Amino acid sequence: MTIRFLAMLACMVWSLAAQAQPVSDRLLPASDFAPPDVPLVPDEEVSGTLHLFAGPARFFEVYTNAFDMDIEVLRIAEVPPLTIDILQDAVRVIPVQRGPIRGMHPHWEWIVQPGATWRDGDGRTWLSLPVALAERNANCVHNGLLKLELSAENVRADLQIASETCAYFQFDMRTALDGAYTARVVDDSAAIVEADRRERAARLPERPISDLDFAARLGAEDQVPAGALSLKGVVLDGVHYVSRCPTRAGPYPFCSELVIPSYSWAKSIFGGVAAMRLERLYPGSVERSIADYVGACEGWGWGDVSVADALNMATGHYNDRRHELDEGSELMSRFFLSETHGQKIEIACRGFEKRAEPGSRFVYRTADSYIAGIAMTGILRSETEDARADVQRDILQPMWDALDLSALMFVPRRTYDESAMPFSGWGMYLTRADLARVAQFLHRGGTIDGESYLDPGMLSQAMQRANPPHGLRAATEDQRYRYGFWAWDAGQSLDCDEDLWVPLMSGYGGLVAAFLPGERLYYHVSDAGTHRWANSARAIHEYHHLCEVSP
Repeated sequence: MTIRFLAMLACMVWSLAAQAQPVSDRLLPASDFAPPDVPLVPDEEVSGTLHLFAGPARFFEVYTNAFDMDIEVLRIAEVPPLTIDILQDAVRVIPVQRGPIRGMHPHWEWIVQPGATWRDGDGRTWLSLPVALAERNANCVHNGLLKLELSAENVRADLQIASETCAYFQFDMRTALDGAYTARVVDDSAAIVEADRRERAARLPERPISDLDFAARLGAEDQVPAGALSLKGVVLDGVHYVSRCPTRAGPYPFCSELVIPSYSWAKSIFGGVAAMRLERLYPGSVERSIADYVGACEGWGWGDVSVADALNMATGHYNDRRHELDEGSELMSRFFLSETHGQKIEIACRGFEKRAEPGSRFVYRTADSYIAGIAMTGILRSETEDARADVQRDILQPMWDALDLSALMFVPRRTYDESAMPFSGWGMYLTRADLARVAQFLHRGGTIDGESYLDPGMLSQAMQRANPPHGLRAATEDQRYRYGFWAWDAGQSLDCDEDLWVPLMSGYGGLVAAFLPGERLYYHVSDAGTHRWANSARAIHEYHHLCEVSP
């Protein structure tokens, strides 16, 4: 029986399953989806294609719907079908397709992360996978767990969603999904397993954050409201201190694989880092004119606006200079909701008047980050004489490969048209281990095995080294913004004798990652709409003095 034929039967199976399955009125403990403490290796190797049919939620409870999304029209309480190849490494199960898996559902796309397989006392093979339902054309993720018994004839999977990193839409879901598993040899399985092993081996050493005397003060409720925290962590002296990943059903059993949305961290990790690499390869790139490489901007006042200006949110184009008024406007909502490059770039280039000289005024707007990414694509294609050159594939991915980052980092959000342009300023996904290694890479000057990958001048300014502050005044007098990175003067808060400009990444809803002096990192991922972290910095400072430490 082929996968295509199974898919044709999806609606019939859905209807029958709806009649056969009892409705669950509660969540199960997350621990019910975890493998045994000492899992037994299955008798037969797990290698093949898993297909799950679409199905309705049996239990669905909404807690937050700030934008009044239409649950019925968008079919939010329906789970899309899933077809994915999986393979086994001991008791670890590795999905071949990573990042958002596109389909026909109007709202959801699956993300599947590495999980576990085991054999029970009766010889049956079980599979547990950390999964997420990711919003189409957006960055919200709703993290869940999938557990099933594999058999040659049919599959019955239990899916539960009980956490998210999404400020505007939050819910619990549980359902049963029917499907099939076809055992077969997966192409390139040895290379996939080897890449997964390298990624895990490259992770920084991890210890529980509770080992720190000041752990309770990090990301505490005075900074992150109760129930909003997805995870938090600190890197100190090369050790990654990690928290549990709380959910409404208890601690997430695959915390190291939890899918973190980047939101505007991508302005730093994608836009900023890609620009630094492009400048390293082709000096003078970031000073080139936007209009020369972005056709939609030509003739609309972008001739004297550089790529650097766009990265710095200083294009001089805006409708309202007050902080985030443009970003929260109806026009920007249309920009975010547009699915094609043509729609997005027209709004970005032509929707905001030119009101100031480029480089003179900071006005935060994600559309400028998108323009910068499109311009960088044009520059790269011009320099390489390759009309299909891609910033992710040709600029960023070689670095991510060299750093042995997870496969999540290779699949940023793209437009839903033939051009498939990456979003640049949002739309990435990563794990906590990815974040720690990217921070380490930036702290050490953008080098890998002694080779410099990034333009040193740009990186130095973004990381607030050598005579800070660098960048224009941002939201407040003690904030700056440079090449997609924020900076905050923590000197007064920490009672330092002088200013202490701390570079950081900030993301929608409550994402904070601060690059502290001494190659240290503090981060938390949350979704209550707050970005407070000064008390966490003070807690770290009391045990690891920050004021006079070399950055």
